[in-house]
Amino acid sequence: MATYTERDVAVIGNGLMGASIARALARSGWRVTAYDPDTARARVLATELPGIKAEADLETAVASAPLVLTCAPSYEAVLRSLECVGDWNGKTLLNTGTSSTAEAEHAAAWAARKGVPYLDAAILCFPQDIGTERGYVLFSGSPEAWARHEELIAALGQATRFVSEQAQAASAVDLTIVGGVYVAALAAYIDAAAYAHSQGVSGDVLDEATDKVLAALKDGAKEAVAAIGSGDFTTDQATLSVFTHGGETCLDGMRGAGFAANVLEAAVRNLKTAEAAGLGGSSFYALAQVAGGDSAVGRQQ
Repeated sequence: MATYTERDVAVIGNGLMGASIARALARSGWRVTAYDPDTARARVLATELPGIKAEADLETAVASAPLVLTCAPSYEAVLRSLECVGDWNGKTLLNTGTSSTAEAEHAAAWAARKGVPYLDAAILCFPQDIGTERGYVLFSGSPEAWARHEELIAALGQATRFVSEQAQAASAVDLTIVGGVYVAALAAYIDAAAYAHSQGVSGDVLDEATDKVLAALKDGAKEAVAAIGSGDFTTDQATLSVFTHGGETCLDGMRGAGFAANVLEAAVRNLKTAEAAGLGGSSFYALAQVAGGDSAVGRQQ
């Protein structure tokens, strides 16, 4: 018979992010049972706040709460470890580790076989942001599980949102924003900033120029989403061919100064692929038509 209440939560995995989640929940009045394969992590975490207790046995930790929140790098390792749990009655499984969409779907299928409502989370902030106004976490999966645990989930940050019943949706946003945008864009910017520094550009000048470009990039991102959604890639502004030529000019300049500019090279290669496909007269956003994937966008000239 369950001895927990709806104010109890088990946090499985107490690394940087898992520990931050446990602290945020405890500070918001939730009773946290912390478990980690490295039992010292859980013990240390339990000394920080009175609302956290350490548990050395995984099955006991899972039995302590209606919500089992896992935070580990590998979904497969999490699911393997949870096979020891025999009783999932009345519980919800919430995975918060970074995963591919396939891993999220696999985890949801695993939970379905166990008869457990499942939520998948995409944490789009740093550990220190959890529980603050900068805490940004997206969720997908069971809407009933979301409704049941929404109050607890809100303790993770002021920007939490349920995005879809499809379990992989939150992961897709995570891969899009963290991998496709943040990592790629920041890597490209670091290359470019190093080049600018080598050419005598001061930090103040570069900061000012960056602010202007980021504002334009924000507008461009919104236009890209709209174009991809509608399939309309016509333009009365600079065409894809113009961007291809500009990208090649920038690449030649950086290469001439001894910089690899590998991210820019990849972008130019993609633009050339689109141009070769007959999309040179379309907008920059027509790159979506040669991006691949199952959700092909119809071509428009």
